[in-house]
Amino acid sequence: MNDLEREELHGFSWWYLKDVLPRKKIAGTRYHTPGFGLAAQLFAAFAKEAMERLGPEQGEAVVKQAVQHFGRERGRSIAKAVAGMGKPLSFKNWLIYSDISSDNFGFLPNIDNGDLVLQVRNCTFIQAARQWGLGDYGALYCKYADHAILEGYNPDIVLKLETRHETGRDCCLFRYIMKQANKQGSDGAGD
Repeated sequence: MNDLEREELHGFSWWYLKDVLPRKKIAGTRYHTPGFGLAAQLFAAFAKEAMERLGPEQGEAVVKQAVQHFGRERGRSIAKAVAGMGKPLSFKNWLIYSDISSDNFGFLPNIDNGDLVLQVRNCTFIQAARQWGLGDYGALYCKYADHAILEGYNPDIVLKLETRHETGRDCCLFRYIMKQANKQGSDGAGD
């Protein structure tokens, strides 16, 4: 059974994910995109300009379309790299070969009924946007990007996302679902 088949049948466990960090070290920074904070400031400045020029509704529609396109392309690029190594498009491989360093996020992981739940408190993206007073505009990226990235990588991975911007909490909650039994009745799709 390969990783993808295992995830769909059993979901996640600490035993199963134990080799992500060592394998990520072996993969190195080859799949990382540096300058996450700078990218956040550029994105938020663009989103602000779009919303001011086009109005909130049209501006957000343009930003949403651009972010979703960008996200799907990122996901496809990661999928191409993983498939090029002859590996399945499992969530575990997404963690290992993702194009951005997990150092950009301070998170607490948990396994809940076979789902991986990440509580992200420290996010360099939103912090950088807030440094320029553009946190609300940076939040538009958060609203649309992660679902699109997974759609481009492997649309069978379900993400339930509760952002700090929507809930008012000091963290975002990412629930990644691969276990088939957990997917039923789950609507994790982004807007």
